[in-house]
Amino acid sequence: MDILTIQSHVARGHVGLNAATLPLQLLGFEVDAIPTVVFSNHLGWPEVRGRALEPGWIRDLVDGVAARGLERCRALLTGFIGGEELGETVLHALDALRAANPDAIYACDPVMGNEAGFFAPPGVPEYLRDRIAPRADILFPNHMELEFLAGGAVATVPEALEAARAVQAMGPRVVVVTSLEARAGFPDTVPVLAVAPDGAWQARVPRLDVPADGAGDLAAAVFTAATLDGAAPPDALAHAVGAAHGVMRRTAELGLPELALVAARGEIERPTAEVTVNPFP
Repeated sequence: MDILTIQSHVARGHVGLNAATLPLQLLGFEVDAIPTVVFSNHLGWPEVRGRALEPGWIRDLVDGVAARGLERCRALLTGFIGGEELGETVLHALDALRAANPDAIYACDPVMGNEAGFFAPPGVPEYLRDRIAPRADILFPNHMELEFLAGGAVATVPEALEAARAVQAMGPRVVVVTSLEARAGFPDTVPVLAVAPDGAWQARVPRLDVPADGAGDLAAAVFTAATLDGAAPPDALAHAVGAAHGVMRRTAELGLPELALVAARGEIERPTAEVTVNPFP
């Protein structure tokens, strides 16, 4: 089985393609990986070298991959979309994939910002909301992105559940809310939510104060792979959260500034973290 993924590429560290490709391979998938940018490192560092790639060039890569055949491809997974033209290229890839395999799913991490605010260019958040999110089957917003997509502030887990259901009504079958910052109610744990047509669930793991850049990309990849392997949403949620937590824990143990993805690869296949997943009433 194949997965087509269109995300950023960095020479050092594990974000975007670098956080998704190895986990997908470890979980049994062949990966067609198309970069949208080639940077020296992620944007959290004081200095970044490299550049974004032209959407026309990326579209040419998509067409080249499609020419080799997409019948075995089960999913499209995307991350940061830096402009509307690139967004149209992503939708072009989705159309090509579904022409070859109508049952393929689209898993989208609508990367646009974090607790500090938007870092996506002007117009991109609205494009993601209006053009991309409605066509996704699985959407992975963080806390800030959930608030933007739902159109209101989210301060508690019940409010996050209500907002996730509002986003689900936009089109996605499953909405997974990552890095929910409900610290007042859960100071020592990170609540992560999943909403699907047949229910909603909350997962909790201990909070770790370690660099988390790329953890969301990793979790989205693992959740997508688990779903394609037939896991129900709560089981896919437990696998994704456990894998991300295990990698972050190993990162802390090694004192590394980037995710210890290779050193903690066993956590991706068989997470050891105790993840509590409870259904909402």
